[in-house]
Amino acid sequence: MTTSENNPTGESINLNTVTRLHKRWLKEVFGLAALEAKISIVSSAQLLALMCGIVFLLVTAWLLILTAIGVVAWSYGAPLLSIIIGALLFTMISTFGLMLWVRNILKEMNFTRTLDAIIPDDDDDP
Repeated sequence: MTTSENNPTGESINLNTVTRLHKRWLKEVFGLAALEAKISIVSSAQLLALMCGIVFLLVTAWLLILTAIGVVAWSYGAPLLSIIIGALLFTMISTFGLMLWVRNILKEMNFTRTLDAIIPDDDDDP
């Protein structure tokens, strides 16, 4: 298995050496992949924590806006029960609108390429 044309340094390379070098290379690649996975998990955890903070702030802002509108309406003499029912109806309508928006976005998302890459069809084989 040694030829001077394929090996310019003149060292003899046998199958065991190639196999050993290939195994070492695979261990390095898998080690790098594991490290990348750990970094990705840490980044995802940080992103999730930040998104939870943003959601908390948005809910707080929403409640403050509804409260401010209710206080202004109450100062103009609106009954408290109608203010509470109005805030409830406004929140329900907003929730329904957000649900429709999310449904439309999910319909527009296309995961067929990803699924084909992960689980190839039998039709793809020549």
